[in-house]
Order: sequence, then C-alpha cells, then structure tokens
Amino acid sequence: MFKKPHGNESAYIKCREKTKKELLKEIEELRQIINDLEKLQNKSQNVNEETERYLDPPEESVTTCTLEPTNINEQLLQEITGSQKAEDSLREIIRSYEEIGSVIPDAFIVADDEGRIVFWNKAAEKMYGYSSDEALGNYLLTVLIPTEYHTAVKEGFAKFKKTGKCPIVGKTLNFISEKKGKFKFPVEMSLSSIKVNERWYSMAIIRDISERKSAEERIIKSNQKLEEMVDNTVNALVKIIKLKDSYTSGHQKRVSKLTVAIARELDLSKREVKLIKIAALVHDIGKTSIPAEILSKPDKLAEIEFSLIRTHSQTGYDILKDINFPWAVEEIILQHHERIDGSGYPRGLTGDEILIEAKIIAVADVVEAMSSHRPYRPARGIKKALKEISQNKGILYDPKVVDTCLKLFRKKKFKF
Repeated sequence: MFKKPHGNESAYIKCREKTKKELLKEIEELRQIINDLEKLQNKSQNVNEETERYLDPPEESVTTCTLEPTNINEQLLQEITGSQKAEDSLREIIRSYEEIGSVIPDAFIVADDEGRIVFWNKAAEKMYGYSSDEALGNYLLTVLIPTEYHTAVKEGFAKFKKTGKCPIVGKTLNFISEKKGKFKFPVEMSLSSIKVNERWYSMAIIRDISERKSAEERIIKSNQKLEEMVDNTVNALVKIIKLKDSYTSGHQKRVSKLTVAIARELDLSKREVKLIKIAALVHDIGKTSIPAEILSKPDKLAEIEFSLIRTHSQTGYDILKDINFPWAVEEIILQHHERIDGSGYPRGLTGDEILIEAKIIAVADVVEAMSSHRPYRPARGIKKALKEISQNKGILYDPKVVDTCLKLFRKKKFKF
C-alpha cells in the first residue's frame, strides 16, 4: 500500500475521491472513443484481418509496436472521408489499448500528462506485483521508477505535457525499473504518445529482460574463459619454440608487435587485432621441425636446405589445425609467405585469395627479418627493410599494408 499524505484525513479522503472520479471520467472517455473506433473498424476487412493476426501472437516472441504521437480526432475525420492513411492509423490505435493489453505478455501501461497511471494490464500486475486497484491513479514515480531517475522523469514529463514529445518518446531503451518491495530489475521499454481531447498520454510497453541479461553475462564470462585458454595455449607454444630456437622466438614477438600496430592503424576490429597478434606470435612454429644447424647456419643455404625451410608454413598449419582456436590461426600461418603476385609459397595464392592478416604478417616479417641480425648475416638496417617493401608495394606486398607500415616508422616513429 502507498503512504497517505499528512494532514486532515477527511480532507484527504474527499480529495482522493475527487481525483478518482476525474480519472474514472477520463478512462470512460477513452473507452467510449475505443468503442466508436471499433464500430468504424467493421467497415474495413483489412483492419479485421490485421487485428485477427495480432490476436494470435507467436509463442516465442512478441513484436512491440511503438507509436508516434497521434491525434484521435483527426483520425476519425479522415476515416469518415475514407482515407487509406486513416485506416492504417485506426488499426494502430485499436491495437494500442484493451486488445493489445490483454494478449501480450509484456506490461502495457498508459499514463496521463501528469504521470498518473490510467491503464495497467494483467502482465503489468504480474511484473510489478501491484494490482490494477493499487496502480491506477498513482504516479509512475511512486510505482515503478527508482529514486535515482525521478529528476530526469519529472523534467521529461514537463516537456511531454506540452508537446507529447520528450527524448525517449518513439524509442526503445533499457533501464532499471522497480517492482513492489523496492526490488530492482532490468527492463526494455518502448514508449509512445497519443493525444485525446487535447491531452497527451504516454503508452509504455515494458519487458522484463532479467533472463536475457543473465544469459549475456554468462556468455561474456564464457568468452573470457575461452580467451584465457587461448592465451595459455599460445604462451605454451611460444615457450616450446623458444626452447628450440631462441632467435625465432624473439623474431615472432617483434613481428607480433608490428602487426598489431599495423592492424590498429588500419582500424581492424578488436577481434581481428587479437587474431593477428596470436598468429604472429606463432607464425614460425613450423621451424621447430627443421634441424637447428640449418636455422643457424652462418653460410649461404644450399637449395635443398632452403627448400626444407620453405616447408615451415605447411608444417605450422599441420601442427595447429587440430587445436580448437576460435579463429583461423592455422590458415594465416599457412599463408604468411604468400605474395599478391602469386610468387609466394606454399600455394601460390594471389591478391584477395590471401587473408588480410597474412598480408600484414608478410610485411612485418620482412621488415623485422631484414632490420635484425641473423645467424648467417648482420642486420641490414631499417632503411633497407623499408626500401624493400616500398619498391615491391603492389607487386609482392599489399599497398595499404605497406603504406601503413611506412607511416608507422616514418611519421609515428615506431620501434621494435
């Protein structure tokens, strides 16, 4: 029950009765308008068919109808003249009261321009715990709006009373509502307005989304655990590579740093940035199958030795393909030595056949390799590395990726 105001009790009762009489009169006027509209409805077969379809709602979901401010008197006049536009508006108005309130599982609440409740359906009773007798005539602020929203709601109704508009009319939004017992819960609300006898009324369709929010939280936690598992798996692979060849491990970390910078500069999504970081950290994992004496050989490699090294992309793919990554990490590793003119390996892919992540790693791999010391040669320096990708832009390497890499080094002073 709601608290009565302080003061003379008989005066309060008299005032309360007067208020109820006024509200009952307004409600009766609304009902009379609806009865008139129902009579007019019989003129149009299309209206009947549309109403019948609505009264048989789908079991799994209900479509919420959000109405723009409407003037009933104008619609009646247009209906009499036979306007098709009026028929469409008529169908919306008919749905908006008792009929829609009785069939939808969502709370359907109508309030006047002062915020007093004038319609409260069965679903609202179930959702909020207040009967119609308890809710009707009381203010929205008292029944379902938490205290922290009161100021904003009052300001909104001040605008709404004059124009039937406020920032949330005609929109669907999520917020925290409050049921009997001051228990707060998340809801989704679609708010519309309607004008009756020069007075604005708000119509809200409210859905409890507690289960949806709980499901979303479970999914977020599940994804976080999955990412932790992926990170742990990658870290374990990186350690294995380091045990086999510390140079390759360091090379992969530096390539990963540059690929992430390029990906962000290209405005790739967070998911894509995460993917390319992981792929770059293990892109040379296939080299674990190559004898260490070949990887660290100080002399020029023989053709057969170089052919063996060229197998590392395929070997890396074969190692990772059975790991259940949430992304195509193994495919990126397979492609990171492909070139856009088809001269790369192992499949000789061209242009758009190559994943963007593989194109980025290809550029970062060349830049890091040329600018760093190798067991069989000294570092050639960053200038020569940037010259290599610049000269072969659009030939071997993707133009956008090359331009972004050059920008990072020349303008943003990127360092490994």
